Amino acid sequence: MIYDKTPHPYAHFEHLPFAKEPLKAVYVFQRLFTTLVLVPYWVAYYGLLPHTHRPRASWGLKQIVYVNFTRRIYKVVEVAGVTFNTRDPESEPAPGTLKETRFEWAPPLHESLRDGAVVDVYGRVSFKRVGTFVWPKVRGAIPYLLDRPHINQAPLIGIFMHGGGYCQMSAHENARTSHIPRRLMRDGRFSEIYSVEYRLLQHAPFPAVIIDGAAVYAHVLKTRPNAKIVLIGDSSGGNLVLALARWIRDQNKLTPPSGLLLLSPSCDTSHAFPDVPSAYVARPHASTDYLTDTPEPRALLQRTFLGFNVPASDDIELKAEMEEEQRRLHEIIHSEYVSPASPKVLRRWGHNVDLYDGGKDGPGLTLQQLGIDPGTPICELPPTLQPENVGLFAGFPKTMVVIGDAERLTVEVGNLVRAMERDGVETKTRWVKDAVHDVLMIPPGWWDEEIRNEVWRDIGEWTDGFKQD
Repeated sequence: MIYDKTPHPYAHFEHLPFAKEPLKAVYVFQRLFTTLVLVPYWVAYYGLLPHTHRPRASWGLKQIVYVNFTRRIYKVVEVAGVTFNTRDPESEPAPGTLKETRFEWAPPLHESLRDGAVVDVYGRVSFKRVGTFVWPKVRGAIPYLLDRPHINQAPLIGIFMHGGGYCQMSAHENARTSHIPRRLMRDGRFSEIYSVEYRLLQHAPFPAVIIDGAAVYAHVLKTRPNAKIVLIGDSSGGNLVLALARWIRDQNKLTPPSGLLLLSPSCDTSHAFPDVPSAYVARPHASTDYLTDTPEPRALLQRTFLGFNVPASDDIELKAEMEEEQRRLHEIIHSEYVSPASPKVLRRWGHNVDLYDGGKDGPGLTLQQLGIDPGTPICELPPTLQPENVGLFAGFPKTMVVIGDAERLTVEVGNLVRAMERDGVETKTRWVKDAVHDVLMIPPGWWDEEIRNEVWRDIGEWTDGFKQD
């Protein structure tokens, strides 16, 4: 199956003519066919060009074809509302279909933990059991760090939040993002990894993702009380990891995780919502990443994710409702749980900001004028220079961030890393030269494996650090 079959278009795609069958199939087929036709052209064209004229001089033809092909195919999401590799989060896989994992249900989040960001003030999101695909299939089948000298040393368990913009992919072992837990297990970095089947935006709006992540986290704590837990997330899964870690810190009811592993984390959802449309600035690296940056489709998905769906109308009452919705949308879109690296959030907490247009903002400019290092920890600034809010990331566990320098999230991730470091988080950042978004998720053979193996080794060294903690 080229794409997921659904009886009807999801509500947020109802307005798209090509979202309905058979037009959807026709559009997807023509897009796939014309893209395949372009492949030999790309091979011939870039094969004749000097390497210095390629999108990145280090890229081989396979990398160029992968980026161009993926970017062009992703257009079917915007035009026809196509989804890939998704599944019903309330269904259980058929017996005998799993080869690498086992399936477990985590019970709904306990009532005593239903506080803070997991509470939907509009009453739209319920607390449900959450499915998880657990690596390995047989418990203990893959030894954890064979060189461990002490039997009683706490095992390291990962909880993986898959990427896909909160509308694509799943936790199933066959989903593309499962290349990540598969490799981590193959390298023996974890004793187990729980891949969370959280509800995508087509099934429930925010805060469903935090509710589901919290349910699995509480479940693992209960069933593995002596384990060290690392929250792992790629792309939007990294966004969820940051939100879940914040909720755990803010509520202070559960043992915090030992670490966060963030792979190309999405951390500024607010980018698609400028204060005025004319102020929109595209994210960098359009020619070297497969991520698209069309503002309207991105804003549609993010509005749906956050549960804001009042249609445009000339009706006076509906107009008033729409204006109120816009006000609430901009309030939540710039919240610490949704956009922790939003320029507005960072400025609110006293951090410096690199802007998408190449400019800079934040208190660092004033500090430089006063002869103070802009990187000075906020808690060490003179009281008159400290912001009203202090400690955006204070109390977060040690963190590793992997980011490609050719991908579109470089600005927001750079802002995130600097803010975490300034708030005292032990942070290790791995910039991957000439790498696109979520490079570790790409199927084997389509990227420079030598480069990726170096990144996996760096991740391994980071996880080895938990043996000494």
